[in-house]
Amino acid sequence: MQVRRRFPWWHARELKFLASVTAILAVLLIYWTTPTFFTSGNVINLLRQVAINGIIASGMTIVMIGGGFDLSVGAILALSGVLSIQLAKTNVWFGMLCPLALGAGAGLMNGILVSRYAINPLIVTLGSRYLVYASANLFTAGFIQYNENPAFLVLGRNSLAGVPAPVIVFLSVALISQLMLNHTTIGAALFAVGSNERAAFFSGLPSRNLLALSYAATGTCAALAGVVLASRLGVAAPDAGEGYELDAIAAVVIGGTSIRGGAGSIRQTLAGVLLLGVLSNLLVLAGQSYEVQRIATGLIIVLAVAFDLYRRRLPQ
Repeated sequence: MQVRRRFPWWHARELKFLASVTAILAVLLIYWTTPTFFTSGNVINLLRQVAINGIIASGMTIVMIGGGFDLSVGAILALSGVLSIQLAKTNVWFGMLCPLALGAGAGLMNGILVSRYAINPLIVTLGSRYLVYASANLFTAGFIQYNENPAFLVLGRNSLAGVPAPVIVFLSVALISQLMLNHTTIGAALFAVGSNERAAFFSGLPSRNLLALSYAATGTCAALAGVVLASRLGVAAPDAGEGYELDAIAAVVIGGTSIRGGAGSIRQTLAGVLLLGVLSNLLVLAGQSYEVQRIATGLIIVLAVAFDLYRRRLPQ
C-alpha cells in the first residue's frame, strides 16, 4: 500500500519558493527599519565578521556530514591565535603554518578516539576543548598576546579589489570543501558513512579513516580561523574562542545539514552563516546586548534541530 505524506505541499520546490519570498520580505523589512544596514562600511564589516565563523562552519559541515560532532573548535581557534601571534614574531610564515599543523593534529586525535575507540564525540570533543583551552592559558600565562608586525597583519586586514582578505580565505575554504564533498570519491564515501556507518564499513569503505580525517579537516579550519582572527585584530587571548563552536554549529544546522549525518552541503552552510551574521549585525545596530544575541542564536539552533528531526520522521 502506498504511503501518503501527511502534508502534500511539503516538497522541495515549494520550500525553495517559500524561502525566497521570506528572504525578500526580510530584506524589505530590514531596509525599512534599519537603513544604515545597507551602507558600504557596514556591509564590509559584516563580511569580515562572518568570515571567521564561515571558515569554522565549513569544517564543521564536513564532520557533521560524516556523522560526527566537534565542540573543541573554539578552543583550537584560541590556541592557534596565541600561537601564531608569538611564532610570527620570529617568522611570519612559521607563525601561520605551525598553528594549522597543530589544529590538524588536535582534530585527528579527536577523530581517532571517536572512530577507533567508539567514544561518544560529545565526550571526546568536550574533553579536548578543556585540554586545549588549558594549553592556551599555560602557553600565555593567561595574558593577551600582541603582534603589530605589518607582514603578519596582511592576512587579516588587507583587501583585494575591495574584498577583505578574510572573506577571500573564507570563500576559498568553502569552495575547496564543496568540491571535495560533491566531486570526489572521498566526499561521496563520507556521505555514505554519515548515512550508515555500519553499512559503509561492510561495503568496504574505510569508514574509520574517513571519520578521523573529517575531524582533522575541522581542526585545520578552526586553526586557520584563529590565525586569520589574530591577524585581523593584532591581538589574541587564550579564551578568544568562547562561543565560536555554538555559532558554527548553528550555521551548519540552519543550513540544513542533518545532526545525524549523511546530508548537507557547504552552499547551505553559507546561507546559515550569512543569516546568523545578518541577525547579529541587526541586533547590534538596534542596540541589543551580547546576551540577547546569544539567546537569539540558541533559539535558532533549537528550532533548526527540531525541524531536522521532524523532517526525518516524514514518510518518503
